[in-house]
Amino acid sequence: MNLRVEQRALAQSDQNDVVVLGPNPADPTFSAAATEGAYKILGVRPGLTISVFDMVIGPDFVGRFATEPCVAIDFLFEATGQGWLLDKDAERRLSSVPYRPGRIYVMAAPTGAIGFYDVPVGSRFKGMDIRVDIALWQRLGAGDVLANLDENHALHMASGNGTWVGVLPVPPDLLAVARALFDSAMVENDDLTLEARALDIINASIGAMRRSLAPQTIPPRDRRPLERARDLLIGDLARPWTLDDLAREVGLSQKRLKAGFKSLFGFAVYAFLQEQRLLEARRLIEASDVNITQAAIAVGYSNPSHFSQLYLRRFGIQPSRALAARSRAREA
Repeated sequence: MNLRVEQRALAQSDQNDVVVLGPNPADPTFSAAATEGAYKILGVRPGLTISVFDMVIGPDFVGRFATEPCVAIDFLFEATGQGWLLDKDAERRLSSVPYRPGRIYVMAAPTGAIGFYDVPVGSRFKGMDIRVDIALWQRLGAGDVLANLDENHALHMASGNGTWVGVLPVPPDLLAVARALFDSAMVENDDLTLEARALDIINASIGAMRRSLAPQTIPPRDRRPLERARDLLIGDLARPWTLDDLAREVGLSQKRLKAGFKSLFGFAVYAFLQEQRLLEARRLIEASDVNITQAAIAVGYSNPSHFSQLYLRRFGIQPSRALAARSRAREA
């Protein structure tokens, strides 16, 4: 395995073995032979773990994940790709979560969660994951926060199968604490400082979620048409959509479509369409037999040169290199 994995309990944690609440590369069933870098899992106390990771993703690092009942707080310093929440049978994708650097994601999974992640080969994935089990979260006095998490919460990004995902604001002081925690976890063993910084981040996250309980200003009657607009875009990526076409299809004015779409999904309409087109093109290039021109046309780009520029800007790699990586993986 090229991924160096370390797992230990902090000195003051009062536990012999770390109970990992989320994905665990130390598990023998986890395959990451082609993924390079470091992944550390630290048991802070029973019910609280910190994972820090800095990886260059290999072709094996794609698949399903499962987590025990918990709240997960994730800082992504470098990231690309996308994840999905799955239904209880792990067959149907419910909601998507695009991975972006400089964001704090919070996932509340009171009954556990299953999902699917897809990170492009050759990309760097660097960040930190703090997981708090539900019993400890409630002892910290934050049970009321869980009770108020739904799709109307101002920080909501995705939800389904009893799991809620939101994106928190990142004030400079909190980002500084997160970076300090990441750096110290990677290179030092100052266990008391690690625990103190983790608790600071948890407390700040609880505060941000409480302050954002006001609902989004989306009329209830607009929610279903907006969701249909999203589904129409995803269902026909090659179509040369215009705002007028989409608004007419779902029965909204262009003004209500643009404002509601950005508020509900976190993307402007065309930014969302481009994101979904590029993600599908990457999937086609990496997992099928199409060439670059065919992938571009399949998702609505008639100019392969323009498509290649967008692809490089989005994923940090030329589509030709992704195509070459696919060929090498198949020959191995």
